[in-house]
Amino acid sequence: MRPIFHTRPAVAVPAGCALILAVGACAGSGDPIYEFAPTDAPLMYTLTSEGGNEIETPGGVQGATYSSDARMSLQFEPATEEGTPFTIVVESLVLETGGDFGGATTDLTEDLAGKPFRGLMAPDGSLTFTEMPEFARENLSVSDMQRVVSAVLFPLPPGGNMSVGSWPHRVALPMGGGLEGESVYDGTMAMAGDTVWNDIPATLLVSEGVVHMEGSGQPQGAPSEIDLVNHVNARTLYFWDSARGVLLAIEGSGEGGGDITTMGFSMPMAVFSEVSIALEP
Repeated sequence: MRPIFHTRPAVAVPAGCALILAVGACAGSGDPIYEFAPTDAPLMYTLTSEGGNEIETPGGVQGATYSSDARMSLQFEPATEEGTPFTIVVESLVLETGGDFGGATTDLTEDLAGKPFRGLMAPDGSLTFTEMPEFARENLSVSDMQRVVSAVLFPLPPGGNMSVGSWPHRVALPMGGGLEGESVYDGTMAMAGDTVWNDIPATLLVSEGVVHMEGSGQPQGAPSEIDLVNHVNARTLYFWDSARGVLLAIEGSGEGGGDITTMGFSMPMAVFSEVSIALEP
């Protein structure tokens, strides 16, 4: 899955946090399926992720780390000409941060459990959210959760035709993390051949691209306004059960950087992330 980085400033400089959700679809037996199909029951996924950032401040290098654990469900309705309606529900979500800015554990389960994110995924992968729960925590908002649930709503080949070779993969979302701005993943999806995941025959799809992040603002706890620019190279593997039209697993990573400006200082910043997602039996 493409890494979607959530930047959470801490005092004068940010700590990073990447969150990602899995999607899938189920269908009957028969010929290989390369389209999301309606789901009769929710598909359950678990995810684990870890990563962090390092900032070269005037006082030396400072870093932050994070990890997250989540369990989420997804359902699709029949596709229309406009796209495929989806519903994603977060069952549990726990974040942990650490590093030079201190550590904390944040359990968002009570805030989000059972509350749906609904929307429409267009054939090119662009997203329109029609319903989202109310949510607000320190330097976290529904925009950050929108980034979470959108991460694996990815475009399959146009018309379900794998012979096209490769196709665009682009998603634009709010910056989040207490910053105004936009995070844009711009990449390409392609089929990489046949493989096996947990003894299940699968087709391997690969997305490669760049996450461009630009945001500004004064998050809670920051002594002054922050301007952030990052470019992260991302590579994501999707294990697709083409016999049933079900996404089995995702393995993603990202690495890059840019700079953060605050209180008159412009400081180089490096970010990194890894994520693993799997369909529950």
